[in-house]
Parts: sequence; C-alpha cells; structure tokens
Amino acid sequence: MAIKWNDLNHKNSPEKREAIRHEAKDELERIGFGKLRQARQLTQVQLAERLDVPQAAISRMERRTDLLLSTLREYVEGMGGQLELRATFPEGGEFLLDPLVGSLVASSARKRMRG
Repeated sequence: MAIKWNDLNHKNSPEKREAIRHEAKDELERIGFGKLRQARQLTQVQLAERLDVPQAAISRMERRTDLLLSTLREYVEGMGGQLELRATFPEGGEFLLDPLVGSLVASSARKRMRG
C-alpha cells in the first residue's frame, strides 16, 4: 500500500515544514529549471513543442518552487533525460525511489500544464 506524502509530512512541526519548503526553494533556485533547459540547448518553445503544451506553461513551471513529481518527470523526459528520485540518510543509507517516479501518470501532468 502506498503512503501519501501528506500522511508523512503532517508528523513534522510547522517550523520543520517551513524549513523544508525554504530548503527546497533554495535548491530549486540554485539549480534553476531554466538553467537546466538552457544547458540542454533548448528554448522554452522547443520544450513546449516536445511536451505538447503552450510555451507559457513552460515559463510558469520554471518560475515555480513547488512541482508535482509527475510534472518534473515530464519536463526532464521532454529534454531527453530520466528522472531518478533518491532518499539519502545521514547514517549512509541511500534508496532509489524508482517505483514512486515510475508510477506517476504523465498525462495528468500534461493536463495541469495546459490549464
């Protein structure tokens, strides 16, 4: 049985959740989806054509700091890549969460990006 993120996240204090959001925002700004796309030598228009969405949807997505994994997966795959999700722990454990990424429905992401 799959466990929903919200079922796990509610166990964190509001302060911890805010710290996680802040850390995620900083990390996304550091990487920058636009920089990733540019490193792949793609314009927003080219990526939008590959994903069959309007260019404005790519622009909106690149400005967001909170994305669904299915949206991120489709964005990466549109550039010819493959999204991997890993959980790493201070004591050295690392786990590939491939079933989480693999079970996402890309078509639902496409519908959200168009809307």
